[in-house]
Amino acid sequence: MNMLNTLQGIFFGIYWVEIWVFILFLILGFILDQKFKFKKPRKWFLEFNGLIFQRIFSILAYYVPYLDVVNTHIPLIAETHPFLVRLFLPNFIAESVDFVQRIPFLPFLYLMFCYGILVRYKIPEDRLVRFNIMYGVIIISFQGILHELFINFTNVFIEDPADKSEAALLAFIFWIIIFIPCFFRALIGEYESNTFMREAIEVHLGRDGPDFIWWDRIKKDQAPKKPKK
Repeated sequence: MNMLNTLQGIFFGIYWVEIWVFILFLILGFILDQKFKFKKPRKWFLEFNGLIFQRIFSILAYYVPYLDVVNTHIPLIAETHPFLVRLFLPNFIAESVDFVQRIPFLPFLYLMFCYGILVRYKIPEDRLVRFNIMYGVIIISFQGILHELFINFTNVFIEDPADKSEAALLAFIFWIIIFIPCFFRALIGEYESNTFMREAIEVHLGRDGPDFIWWDRIKKDQAPKKPKK
C-alpha cells in the first residue's frame, strides 16, 4: 500500500501542464514547418535546439549523483548552517530529494540505466552528453563507498551533534568542489582537462564508428610531416 501511494505521488507530482505546453509548441512548430517549408530558419532552429539539448542533458547527467550527496549531508547541516541549505537546496531540488527518499535504491537504478543502457548502446549519439553521463556514473559509483565510510565514522567516533554537523559540512564542501567544475564544463560544452580522467571515461565510451579519431590523436592528413633527410 505504501509503495502504491509512493508511485501515485510520483506520477501526479509531475508538472503535466508544462509538459503539455511543450508538446503543443512542438506540434505547432511542425505544422508551420510543413506549411511554409522553412529552410535556413529551420537549420538554425535545429542547430540551436541541438546545442540547448546537449547542454541540458549534459548537466542532468550529474543531477542524481548531486541529489544523493544532498540527501546524505544536508539533513545533518540544516540546523547549524541554514544559509548553505537555502543556497544549495532550492525548492525544485528539495522536491527531488523527497523523490530520492521515497525510492532509496534510485542511485542503483541510475547506475544500471546509464551504464547498462545509455553508455552500452551509445544513447544518445552526442558524445559530449555520453561523456558526462559516464562521468556521473563514476562519481555515483564512489559515492556509495564514501557515504558508508562517512556514516560509520561519524556514528562511531563523533557523538556531539554539532561536531557531526561540522563533519557533514566538510564532506559536503568536498563534493561541491567536485560537482561545480562538472556542472560548469557541461554548461560550456568542454571536456575534462585531466588526461587520466579523460582517458578513463573515453575507454568506456568506445569508438563512434569506423572513422572515429581518439581525443588524443589527430588524423594522418593533419599530422605534421616528417622532415626529409
